[in-house]
Amino acid sequence: MKHQWGFLLILFLGSFCHTAYSRNTKDSAVQILHSLSNAFQKGKLPEKAYLDTIPVIMRNCLSEQVFFTHKELLDMLDPYRQVIWRDKKNEARKHDYYGILSNQAQMSGRDGEMLYYAEKFDKLEQESKHRRSLTALSIIAIYYEGQRSNEKIKALYEKEKGYLRGIPVIADKEKLDKYDLVQAITLLEQSARALYELNDTLSGKEAERILEAIAALAKAKYKDDLNVMARIAVAQILSFYRRAVAENNAPLMREAFQCLDAMLSDKNTLEYMKPYLYRTIADLKTAYYIHYADIDSASFYLGRYEEMVKDDPNLYSVFVSRKYKARLLYTEGKYKESADTYEKAMNALDTSRTLLVRDIDDMMYARAQSEEQQILLADAAARNKEAEKRLFAASALIALLLIAGWFIIRYIRRRQKNRLMEFKLNMARNIHDETNPALLYAKALIKASRSENGNGELVTAELDSHIGHTMALIRSLSHDLKSDKQYILYDLVAKTEQTLKKLNTGNEFAISIRSGIDKKRFISHYQFSQLMSVLNECITNTIKHASFDKINLTFANNGNKLAITYSDNGKGWERHAGAGIGMRNMEERIAQLNGEWEIDNDYPNGYRIHISCLLR
Repeated sequence: MKHQWGFLLILFLGSFCHTAYSRNTKDSAVQILHSLSNAFQKGKLPEKAYLDTIPVIMRNCLSEQVFFTHKELLDMLDPYRQVIWRDKKNEARKHDYYGILSNQAQMSGRDGEMLYYAEKFDKLEQESKHRRSLTALSIIAIYYEGQRSNEKIKALYEKEKGYLRGIPVIADKEKLDKYDLVQAITLLEQSARALYELNDTLSGKEAERILEAIAALAKAKYKDDLNVMARIAVAQILSFYRRAVAENNAPLMREAFQCLDAMLSDKNTLEYMKPYLYRTIADLKTAYYIHYADIDSASFYLGRYEEMVKDDPNLYSVFVSRKYKARLLYTEGKYKESADTYEKAMNALDTSRTLLVRDIDDMMYARAQSEEQQILLADAAARNKEAEKRLFAASALIALLLIAGWFIIRYIRRRQKNRLMEFKLNMARNIHDETNPALLYAKALIKASRSENGNGELVTAELDSHIGHTMALIRSLSHDLKSDKQYILYDLVAKTEQTLKKLNTGNEFAISIRSGIDKKRFISHYQFSQLMSVLNECITNTIKHASFDKINLTFANNGNKLAITYSDNGKGWERHAGAGIGMRNMEERIAQLNGEWEIDNDYPNGYRIHISCLLR
C-alpha cells in the first residue's frame, strides 16, 4: 500500500510540475522537490522511486529554462545527495547528482563550474571502473566549444580516439551503460563538428563513422528508451549536417532540416529537448538562408533565434546573433549598418574570449569546489557528532552494565549466603531431629539393660545396633558439613535414572520417571545414601526375580515431605512367599529415616512400593 501511494504521489507531482514549470518559477520547483523529500522521509515514497524522480524533475526544469545558482542547487539537492552517499548500493547514482549540477552549470553559462563537475565524473569513473569517464570527456569538449577552441577539441579527439574506437567492444561486455553510450556519442558529435569546421574532412568522417557504430549498438540495446533514441538522433543529424556544410551540399543540409523539424513535431520527443531543438533549427536555418540569399526566410529565423537568446548570459550567443544580423544587412545591400553590426559582433566575441572571462571561469570552478567542500565538511561534522553520541551512549551502557553487574553479584552473593544459612539451619535441625532421639533411645536401652534380668543379651544387641546407626548418622551429618557437594532432590532423581540406563544398555525394558519435585530442595547425605540404597534394592529385585518389560518411578514432594512410588509390570510374588533379606534391609533403612513404606502386591500383575519420609 505504501509503494502504491508513493507512485501515485509521483504522478501527482508530475502533473503539478507541468503547471509550475509553465509559470517558470523557481519557487514552484523548490516546493516540488521539498514535497518529494518529505514524502520519502515519512515513508510514503520508496527510495528507488525518490531517486529516479529527482533527475526527471531537474530535466523538466532545464526544458522550461528554470535555472538555479550553484548554492541554490546544493541546498535544494542536499536530502537527495545524503540518500545517495549513505548507501554503497547507490554508488552509481552519484553520476545522476553530478549530472544535474553539470547540466545546470552548462545551461546557465557557468563553464568553470561545469568543468569542475567533469573532473568529479572522471574521478568517480577512475575509482569504480578504472577508465576515463565519457561524461567527463564530453563535458570537456563542450567546455572547449564554449571557448571556441576547435583545436583543443581536435587534440582531445586524437588523444582519446583509440578509446572511442573500442567502445563497441567494451559495451558488448556490458561494462558501459546507456548514459556512457550517449556521452560517447555527444563527444563524437562535438569532435566531428570541430574537425569539419577545421576543414579536416577525413578525420571528421572518421569520427562520424565511430559515432554511427556506437549509435547502432545503443539503438539495438535501448530502442525503447525515448531519451536515448532522441539524443542519438540529434547527434547523428548534426554530424551529417556539419559534413554537408563542409562539402557545401545543400540537399543534405535540407535533409538535416527536415529531420530536425520532424523531431520537433514528434509527440515522442521529450519536452526538455524541444527548446534546444527549436533554438538549433533557428540557428542553422538562419545561416543556411543567409548563405543562399533567401532574405525573408533568413529574417524570419533570425527573429526566432534572437528571441531565444535574448536572456542568454553567454556572450557567444550575442556574437552569433549580431554576426547573422550583419551578414543579413550585407545581403540586403546595407553595407554601413552591416559593418557597424559586425563590429559589435566582434566586440562581443572578443569579450567572450578575454582573460576576464577565463578568470570568471576559474572563479566559478573554485567557488563550486569551495561550496562542495563546505557540504562535505558539514557532513563530516554531522558524522562526528553522531559518532560522539554513539560513543556516549555506549559509555553510558557500559557504565549501566557495570552497575547492574555489581548489583547482580551482590544479589548472587546474598542468595548464596541465604542458601548457606538455610543449609546450616537445616543441618542444625537434622542434628537435633536425628541424633537427639537416637541418643535418648540409647539411654533408654542402657536403663532397660540394668533393670532386665532375662533379656539382657537382647537389649545389649539392640543397643549395639542402635549405637551403630547413630554413629552412621553422625558420620553422614559430618560429611554434609565437610563436603563441597551438597545434595538436592534433583540429584536423587538423576542418580536413579543414571543407574537404570546403565543397567539397560541393550534397551531390554522401558523406563518411565515422572518428577514433581522442588529441584533445589536440599537433602542430607545420610537421607540421599539411604534412599538410593532402597531404590537400588527395588531395581535389583525387579531385574533378578520379575519377568517385566517396564519400570515406573514417581518422585514428588509437598513441602518437606518426600513421596516415592516404585513399580514394575512383572508378576510380583505369591502370597505365601516370605520376605527376603532385601526386603528386610529396605524396611530397616526406611525405619532409620523415620519414614514409612507400603507394598501393594498384585500378583501376578506386578507390585508397587510407596515410600515417604520427612526431609531433613
